[in-house]
Amino acid sequence: MANIIPNPWLSISSLRHIAPSDEQYFIKCYGSVSNYEKEVNNKYPAANHTFSFLPDPFSGNPDSKVFCLNKNPGKPDPCFKNEPAFEAATIRNLQLLSPTCFWAETIPNKCGKLHDGVNWLRMRTKVLENILSRQPNIFFIEYYPYHSTKGFPFPKNLPSYEFSNMLIEQAIQHNKLIIIMREKTNWLKRIPSLHGYGNLAFLKCARGGYLTPKNIIWAKTTKQLSNMDIKKFF
Repeated sequence: MANIIPNPWLSISSLRHIAPSDEQYFIKCYGSVSNYEKEVNNKYPAANHTFSFLPDPFSGNPDSKVFCLNKNPGKPDPCFKNEPAFEAATIRNLQLLSPTCFWAETIPNKCGKLHDGVNWLRMRTKVLENILSRQPNIFFIEYYPYHSTKGFPFPKNLPSYEFSNMLIEQAIQHNKLIIIMREKTNWLKRIPSLHGYGNLAFLKCARGGYLTPKNIIWAKTTKQLSNMDIKKFF
């Protein structure tokens, strides 16, 4: 049984965008959070790493039968910075109180614009939605919980990872479908229990991140998921 790890994201607010345990890690290893951010962006200019937006370590309902393991939240949508309704929904999600996939919540900003993440998700789950005649139920977990335009060598032992790891271990215990979308090598190192797990799948083409039966393949057989598999889990 997975150890019970306290949720490190309960103190996140419009004024605090970093989990306290992560903040202490950055201070200990780099002197300050800003030093870490500067070091990343100096070494990897394309990353545009920022702590100026609320984090997204995971998204959706953890009771879902499908866990998708992704890379990290991408470029934040500046049109939603300091938007009260959007921030409130984000914080509900961090408290694991979101009944559905967070990005599927159509929360427009004051100008009527939908978040970039809504369009991202709709494009990548359109085929599944057509098969199911509804939005698929998926819980996403990011390898690294903070925003950047491009990926970079993420910390290997960030304290907040422990909570996400626990959620994945619980999913394994309940025989849920786990799809590694990106960071395959790092996820397998981080969660040894995934090795040999029967309900593990990968994306045949990870770059686009499209969740389609043809692009989702079983780890053991490399066969694509059938429509019956889709209806069983999603």
